[in-house]
Amino acid sequence: MPNPEQTSLTPNPQGAGNPEALAQALLEETDPQARTCLLGQHRPDLTLIEALKAQVDRHKGADIALARRAGARALEAALWVDDPRAGPLASWAYALGLTVGGDYSAALEHYNNAREGFLALGLPEEAARTAVRQVQALAMMGDLPGARDLAEWSREAFVRLGLHQDAATVGINLGIIHSRMGRIAEAEAMFLQALAQLEGAGDETGAAKAHSNLGQLYQQQDRFDEAAAQLEAALEVFRRHAQTQFVAGTSLSLVLLCRKGGRLRDALELLSRVRAAYGDLKTHPDAAFVGLEEARVYLDLNLLGEAERLSQELSEVFAGRGMGLEQAESLMTLGSAQAKAGKLEEARSTLGQAQALWRALDNPLQAALVEAYIANLLLQEGRKGTLPQLEGAVLQSAKAAENLAEMPSARALALSVLAEALLELGNPVEARHRLEQAQAALAGLEFPSLRIQLEGLLGRAALPEAPVAETHFKRAIELLEEVRSSLAVDEFKTAYLGDKLDVYGLLVDLLLEGGRVHEAFAYTERAKSRALLELLAGRGEQTGQSAEARTLKCDLDRARAELDGYFLALEAQTEDASRAVWRARITEGEALVTRLQRELERAQDGGLAQSFQVELTEIQAALPAGAVLLEYFSTARGLVAFVLDGPTLRAVRLSGELAQVEGVLERLEFFLGRVAGGEVFARIYGEGVLRQAVDEQLKALHGLLLEPLSLDLAGRNLVLVPHGVLHKVPFAALLGEDGYLLDRAEVSLAPSAAVYAFCRQRPVHREGPLVAFGVPLENIPQVLHEVEAITAIAHQAHKFVEEAATSGNFFAHAGQAQVLHLATHGAFRPDNPMFSGLRLADGWLAARDLYQLRLKAELVVLSACETGLSQQAGGDELLGLARGFLYAGTPCLVASLWPVKDDTTAQLMAEFYRALQTGLPVGVALRKAQQTLREIHPNPYYWSAFSITGDAARCVAI
Repeated sequence: MPNPEQTSLTPNPQGAGNPEALAQALLEETDPQARTCLLGQHRPDLTLIEALKAQVDRHKGADIALARRAGARALEAALWVDDPRAGPLASWAYALGLTVGGDYSAALEHYNNAREGFLALGLPEEAARTAVRQVQALAMMGDLPGARDLAEWSREAFVRLGLHQDAATVGINLGIIHSRMGRIAEAEAMFLQALAQLEGAGDETGAAKAHSNLGQLYQQQDRFDEAAAQLEAALEVFRRHAQTQFVAGTSLSLVLLCRKGGRLRDALELLSRVRAAYGDLKTHPDAAFVGLEEARVYLDLNLLGEAERLSQELSEVFAGRGMGLEQAESLMTLGSAQAKAGKLEEARSTLGQAQALWRALDNPLQAALVEAYIANLLLQEGRKGTLPQLEGAVLQSAKAAENLAEMPSARALALSVLAEALLELGNPVEARHRLEQAQAALAGLEFPSLRIQLEGLLGRAALPEAPVAETHFKRAIELLEEVRSSLAVDEFKTAYLGDKLDVYGLLVDLLLEGGRVHEAFAYTERAKSRALLELLAGRGEQTGQSAEARTLKCDLDRARAELDGYFLALEAQTEDASRAVWRARITEGEALVTRLQRELERAQDGGLAQSFQVELTEIQAALPAGAVLLEYFSTARGLVAFVLDGPTLRAVRLSGELAQVEGVLERLEFFLGRVAGGEVFARIYGEGVLRQAVDEQLKALHGLLLEPLSLDLAGRNLVLVPHGVLHKVPFAALLGEDGYLLDRAEVSLAPSAAVYAFCRQRPVHREGPLVAFGVPLENIPQVLHEVEAITAIAHQAHKFVEEAATSGNFFAHAGQAQVLHLATHGAFRPDNPMFSGLRLADGWLAARDLYQLRLKAELVVLSACETGLSQQAGGDELLGLARGFLYAGTPCLVASLWPVKDDTTAQLMAEFYRALQTGLPVGVALRKAQQTLREIHPNPYYWSAFSITGDAARCVAI
């Protein structure tokens, strides 16, 4: 409290000294007692409060913490100032500091104090200016009626004072309030009126704000061309005046435009720039708005885990700030992500919360949009054959469509849900009518994601008319491939097809019914590993990297090194609490590495190939003489097997479905796990019983996948292209009446026929040593013996074992190898498959790291557990170590499907390399080694874990 003896009833400029210097000193001083001394010594007047208010204004866009501190210091200093204006001015300054920090609830009390104080002093202009800021806080808190009334009051006050330019600025705020309440016409009228007044007054930046808000309003109505024109006009002014925050905010509106137009690559580019402007959520509250758009883009890309995590975090942030509208938007994104992920009960609860918030905000348009989302949930439940849910979906989506006339794309979405529900109920005629209404709503708009959905549904509705249905299916595929191929980041391409694959299956079924096998095979290939194919096609050496790319590469290397440190620290912990801390750091570190890797791919000159396809004739030419290619594909009607044997291509419908295969695989994995358990389970079951149990599952798989095909193999090469869960099948061990498939064919795998052809076409590199890495960690003591044995077999070999098996040595020497061999621990990460990895001496080599590697190796052998496992993303994209090594350049990869024993693996590898040394092709050498090991260890667990992906016909001179 001030000392009464030091106060005065009149301002004392001399006593105040230099108010700017005093304000700076108060900002820098952290000790409250020291600040009291400063204030007592300088006898401040109103100029100090004005100086501190100026500090708030100066720092509110650049240093939020400093702006808030300046406001707090003003409130503290006002107690020492006799001028009655000091209190209201200080309250205004502090409220403003709280507002820019996102603490709207606390700010409201101080705005009220300031405004009432100014009015009591007969200062209507200051009261009106305070009210303008208070309006913004009320709107952000969701008190839209209160914000509207106060904005009207302040506008009238400015008009009475003859401050028409300020009145026009308040008009923008009123337009925003009407927009947030879903009153589109009123909002547009307010923005246009404000724009005319501000342009007439020559207020260029004020007019730019009106343009920016008009752009946001028009994009809500799907008036994209008008929205873009308004936003670009605003950006031009904001950039010219170096108003960074307004540039960032307006750019976020452009992100939304790009999303709706299917220009996801442009949206991501803009988001990257805006994120750089705002920084981290911890340091800048407006970063939450960037995060909200980012979550929506993740949802569009089917990166559902990231969309769910981010939107959940943001809904809590916005709820904590009392920002009901933004919380509702976050909940809509969260509910949509949960619904896509099949978490229907969670989605229902989340969307119910969002709808309640919109109703509380008196926004019927957004509430109706949530109604459409909830109808879609009912549809998903109804697809399982629940009639009441389907009928509920019809009623709710029809109601939503009626209420969404002012939002064409939202109306089209509701109509699409209605049409699909009608199709499920067996009413294609009415469904087609509703789909035509949806198309009319989208007339003149891009919206590829929604158009893809409509075209697929139109195809389903027209199925009795095969040519019409075919046209719609093909149009849907063209649209989705156009969007997918435009994405510069591999991970985004792999995810995008996640919820859009059904249309490929529908078209393949239609073509097969018409006997058009070749065309059906072509569309099957278009649905399988296309992103990987385009990744390989665009794999050339990076040249002329931009400064941004070089900076990102440095940041990525630094983040990756820190992440390895976290992993090593985790391994050293023994207490659960400490391990939890390091796991949390690993999660954050992986998220940072992932983001930087994506940013680097986006920024690298040249990018990825936009589109790449391999024709059937190229695949036929790539197959070795006498080889058979067998490709599986799953449609709504079940599994299809395409058999390519020389010039002949045939298709066979299998009686089983993927779900049946998955059940057999689960039983197979159970019994293989019992074998891996060693003596304990061998005593319980008996080795003979365990082998019989494994063989029974392998017989069942043979009956489902091979027996109906009547293949004449007789020792020929068999190239298998699995689909979905079939990637986990140990095909060489499938057991028919005449023995294991291994004895009838040389078996290899490929992600797609086109990727196989690409591997076959890769130029041969005859030069280079065998480079082997060995890390003899706990439970794998035979690693050193394995490395010693295989390097002794080779004519030229370099080995890096124990502490020499570092990531530095790996990246320094792997690129020169003709054969690259890694013997260590391996780990498949289903939670984050591109962080599946191999343990080196100083950390983990992850699949994602391999994107920075360029190999000449003819052959890569991953002698570790689970190195051949991958997660299947949309479009049957394989995410895991195999993807990384294929991209790094190897045409042939040997890897394992399950945890293996190091002693039997060492035996297998020694036999394999001895066979290679005699000049046998890789496929023949592995087959011979497996047959030899089977004589010692007959259970398929021991000899069939390893398989070849890629060109098994290659010979390597070791």
